[in-house]
Amino acid sequence: MKDFFRHPVIGIDRILSSGIKWQLLFLLGVIVAAILLFIVIEWLTGSILTIKENDPRNIFVDVYYHFADPGNQYVVEGTWNRFLAFLISITGSALMGGLLISIFSNIIDRRVERAREGQIGYKFRNHYVIIGFDKMAIGLIKQLYQKSVAEQSDHTPYLFVIQTSGSVDSARHELLSKLDASIDRRTIILHGGRDSREDLEKLYLPDCKEIFLLGEENETDHDSINIECAALINRILREKNAIGKEPRDIEELRMLVAQIQGRCKKCNVLFEAQSTFAVFQRYDIESIFQLPKKTEKQWLVHFQKKYKDGAENEKLLKLMLTFNRLSERLIDFLPFNFYETWAEKVLVRGLYTPHDKGSEVIRYVPIDGDGIGYDSNRYVHLVIVGMTSMGIAMGVKAAHIAHYPNFLRDRSKRTRISFIDMNADTEFDRLRGRYNSLFDMCDYRVIDTVEPAKSYANPNTDDKFTDIEFEFIKGSVESRPIQELLQHWAEEEDGRLLTIAICFEIPQKSIATALYMPRLVYEKAHSILVRQNVSCSTIELIRKAHQYGKLRAFGMLDECYDIDDDCMKRVRRINFIYHKITPEQPFPQTLNDIEARALWEELSTVHRWSNVYNAHSIPSKRRSFGKSEPENLDEDTALIEMMAEVEHNRWNMEKLIMGYRPTTSGEDEEIQRLGKERKRKIERESFAHTYIKPYEALSESVKDYDRLIMKYLWRV
Repeated sequence: MKDFFRHPVIGIDRILSSGIKWQLLFLLGVIVAAILLFIVIEWLTGSILTIKENDPRNIFVDVYYHFADPGNQYVVEGTWNRFLAFLISITGSALMGGLLISIFSNIIDRRVERAREGQIGYKFRNHYVIIGFDKMAIGLIKQLYQKSVAEQSDHTPYLFVIQTSGSVDSARHELLSKLDASIDRRTIILHGGRDSREDLEKLYLPDCKEIFLLGEENETDHDSINIECAALINRILREKNAIGKEPRDIEELRMLVAQIQGRCKKCNVLFEAQSTFAVFQRYDIESIFQLPKKTEKQWLVHFQKKYKDGAENEKLLKLMLTFNRLSERLIDFLPFNFYETWAEKVLVRGLYTPHDKGSEVIRYVPIDGDGIGYDSNRYVHLVIVGMTSMGIAMGVKAAHIAHYPNFLRDRSKRTRISFIDMNADTEFDRLRGRYNSLFDMCDYRVIDTVEPAKSYANPNTDDKFTDIEFEFIKGSVESRPIQELLQHWAEEEDGRLLTIAICFEIPQKSIATALYMPRLVYEKAHSILVRQNVSCSTIELIRKAHQYGKLRAFGMLDECYDIDDDCMKRVRRINFIYHKITPEQPFPQTLNDIEARALWEELSTVHRWSNVYNAHSIPSKRRSFGKSEPENLDEDTALIEMMAEVEHNRWNMEKLIMGYRPTTSGEDEEIQRLGKERKRKIERESFAHTYIKPYEALSESVKDYDRLIMKYLWRV
């Protein structure tokens, strides 16, 4: 107040430029001050401003009547009285008419402007939250709307709440151009930063269905901000769902745990960099959500004393573990990556379903065709042109899934993954640093078509037991040596199933490369995949020419994320088999989906991804071993043994890709001497696994896990 009187002009300007509430209060204050001033003047001068004859004099009423209605001046008698009535009326007109109308007009204009800029907060419930706006958001909204229609939950007035730190107007125009009116009217866009707690709280996160943390386009520190935002979301949910009444017994604790589990939100987090994504696949991420150490809750101490013996103690321990996990983490952290998702879409699901009406479905030919059986002489050869992020993701995904039984019969029938790039040698050095364990255990060679003397292969190739080999070929795809190499691969009659994936970042370069390859490649290649950024229409048009019928577009930005509940059901069932079914139990056992979901929620991040990669290999395994379960499978020990060895080869590759190395002989001796606890410690601290070895070197009890999971191949 002292500052206001010292600098009144600045104070008034601040009030007028602030919110609606302060503007109205300022106007009300001015009106009251003016009325009081005129009351004092009328009292001091003895003026009579009474409107109605014979009415007693009432100074307040007289001033108010003239202030509110200028038309009452004619009934006042006397020059001074009329002059005073005129002053009161003109002041009232200015304040009650002009200034009040302009303020209300300004209120409407400012609200329209704030709504357009996404500055107005609303109350939301049962909505999807999308934090950040990029091209992926549009396809995501379409999928979520279709899911809501299928679940009959699309009646929610505002189904999608998008928060962006960019231009709300631009985002709205993009949505209007690509979304149906029925979806658009259920979408609200708010402006805000995902690193601001105040802005995140406007999204009503505790009341939402699911959270998608995408981030903004062209951010240099995209992944770091997303990690920070995920931790902030968890903190908000944790504080909003603080425990009220403390439980008094195990039953109340069970009810409390169930209540907290119901408040846990799925949080899908996009990581742009594959290196960041890989870190969150390999390591448990609980540390970023960890609470500072506090004094142990008294009621938990009381429970431990009360139930220190018997079956009740086991229940309490299990409930306490779940409670402690949920008290730290109230989000189901689900990282995903654009390139990994597209590799899965092409190589695992083999299907691209545009969410625009009228757009045609693209079906991708499996890299192993109709399957590679034990007696087959065929093998997969995937050629990746361009060692971009997409190219590497395609190669790694192929290494995860391309494992076939004919390798057991003929060790030369390895899956071959060839990378072609002008900087293949330096890109390989970078890749080797990232996947050091993988390249220590796999055959690879670097072929330099520019300076052949610089070509080399990895040493000691005879002791490699993996069924994948790599090639890194330095050279321009347009050059004569590379064109001749492509021609040679197409000519070879050695059972090669040739698939070419052109993965350049620039769509025009990918198209040009796809159109100008040796003619025999178009005849012999299994499939030619062409990376596109925005639209697949160019490739779809070119495909109509007979010569280019094997071209398929992939990698479009706006149609990446897939909501596949069936895939997640398979993943959870695989985990259920590992944890709840033993080799001694009769086959088959019932796969309980409710229990499988509960087990999944307690699983660490690393083990979750292990089950995901296992599920991704199911389509190729079914093509190799048959589309339907053989009769009397449980009695066909030879088939089960073959399937188990293929599964172990896949598992070896999975662990090597995730960064594990085989244990040394000294570590194996320690494990044998000290048991499982030492094994877990070596896995956790040294990232070494004792089971990364040939199938025949495993103990029978370990082989039983591979046999068991393969028995249920057709049942998950």
